Amino acid sequence: MNRLTTSRYTAALFQLPLVQKSISKAVEVTRRHIKTCAKKFNQPAPPPAKPGRKRHSCELCFSAKTSCDGNRPCSRCRSLGRQCTFVAPEIPSRDPSCSALASLSPSIVTSRASSRDSGSFSFLQHFANPSFQGDRLAIGETAKCSVRRNLETLNSHIADALVPTDPISALDDNFQLTSFPFQIPATLPSFTDDYLLQFSPGTLFPSKLSSQLSEIMTELVETSKSMGLGSTGILSPLDFMELSTLLGVSNISASISAFFHSLHWHLPVVHFPTFDPGKISNSLLLSIFLSGATYTIPLDGGSLPSGLFDVAEEYIFRKIADLSTLASPKDQSHLLSSVQLIQSALIIEMLQFGQDNMQTRRRIRIVRHPCLVSTIRSLGIFQLKRGSAPTICDDRTWKNLVAEEVCIRIACWVFLADGFLTVCFKNHPSISVFEMDCHFPWSAGLWEAESASSFSRIAMSHSTELPLPPLRDVVTQLLETPLGNDPIPWGLSVSVEHLLILIYGMLSPEPSRSIKLLKRNVTKQLTPSRSRIRCASGNWRRIWDSVIGLLEKDKFLHLGYPKHAQELWWLLNATLDATGRPDVSL
Repeated sequence: MNRLTTSRYTAALFQLPLVQKSISKAVEVTRRHIKTCAKKFNQPAPPPAKPGRKRHSCELCFSAKTSCDGNRPCSRCRSLGRQCTFVAPEIPSRDPSCSALASLSPSIVTSRASSRDSGSFSFLQHFANPSFQGDRLAIGETAKCSVRRNLETLNSHIADALVPTDPISALDDNFQLTSFPFQIPATLPSFTDDYLLQFSPGTLFPSKLSSQLSEIMTELVETSKSMGLGSTGILSPLDFMELSTLLGVSNISASISAFFHSLHWHLPVVHFPTFDPGKISNSLLLSIFLSGATYTIPLDGGSLPSGLFDVAEEYIFRKIADLSTLASPKDQSHLLSSVQLIQSALIIEMLQFGQDNMQTRRRIRIVRHPCLVSTIRSLGIFQLKRGSAPTICDDRTWKNLVAEEVCIRIACWVFLADGFLTVCFKNHPSISVFEMDCHFPWSAGLWEAESASSFSRIAMSHSTELPLPPLRDVVTQLLETPLGNDPIPWGLSVSVEHLLILIYGMLSPEPSRSIKLLKRNVTKQLTPSRSRIRCASGNWRRIWDSVIGLLEKDKFLHLGYPKHAQELWWLLNATLDATGRPDVSL
């Protein structure tokens, strides 16, 4: 019939009202017949007829009240990486490089499928889209395609930390019945009585990790009470029993694994190959646990209590405030505890970045982040330089190099966090790029090496590369090297992480101070400065094009924020172009 209606000889005939009425009646009779036959032969009923005209936009464009081009999928859904309702949902093919986290939460499972091409997903567009409230930082996007990790060592460390304390060693000369965490009747005849059999070994002799988790939960409850929760009637203090369903030993393995498959790629300041949950501080264990719990489903069926992240933030940053008032730690144990406390503060700060709450973000921007930067500055981490370059080493030397690298990564990623707040929230910067007198961090390959032998092998493959100067010197060279000159000698020694740090350095207000002063009638003095920034931008892009071609098959390239560094380069050039126009008001 469709073919008949399109014929030029019968087109005029079908325009007659009587013919159109007859056709619509025949269609209705056919629909009723199909419905009756389906019921008669136990077949599924046909979909009901939808009254009204044909829809000219998909659901996403309709809800956003924007025009839709009607393609399948439409261009807007394709640019945002969303599933378009104009296309029938298909089961995506499983990428062998993607991690199979069985405990991923529905917020990640139902998130849009991402392409390996960095141009198919825009982080800045995702972050600025108000429809994304559950995962504004696109961490679920990374978790879906995280590299498969070897969890054997991690599970071994967790099993060792969950071994109950030795009952024989507990019965020393000072052992008394009051040492048990419960009341024992005075009429108890002996330990051979069946009374003690009703208690599990974990209750009588708890493991180190379970005791640490109980201590964390107790401190969180006390912190929530000291914050005055419940006094205003908005939030109630945290409940210990409610926390135990979330922060229990049954969830620790899944939560830690989820952290290293998701948030870790955006904030790689914790070394996974040497990570031992039984040897870290309460603050770091709490922040990693909460990060993983955000992207997993608790085995006990518990849910995140209301206000838990705010209480954890207060709990950690109270210790940061205390650390900033103390003298710089000299011995190794105090320095290690300080580094782990800073790691936990960075992680909880990143988690709070993703909360779609204006008050929380304002508190992080104005109070927490400057306090963290001040503490790191007082410890001299922004001027830290490594003692030796990566080379062949034994296990002990490798761990010492890792400990040094952790501090350098703290300096670089707190600088990235500061730049992120400046670019995305118009926050006043707390760190100058010319204050960053530290070395660049290792590439992802060296950082993720699982053993000293693997580290040595990767280090030898990079032994011919020229060493990179400190961060501020690299930014200075980018600003002062003309575009027509020969390539920068160390250009092939940088990684995508280094390029991400450099583009944030060029977005820093210090090199772009001239842009902000263009409206003060001093254009003659400021024009060279703007040209220097554009020159640095061109040098950066030249290095990016040369490096990205060598890393197309790198499994770490498509994880975290480094792959979106090119978006920031575009933002920098768009800002330079916009400020060059006389009608722009800054």
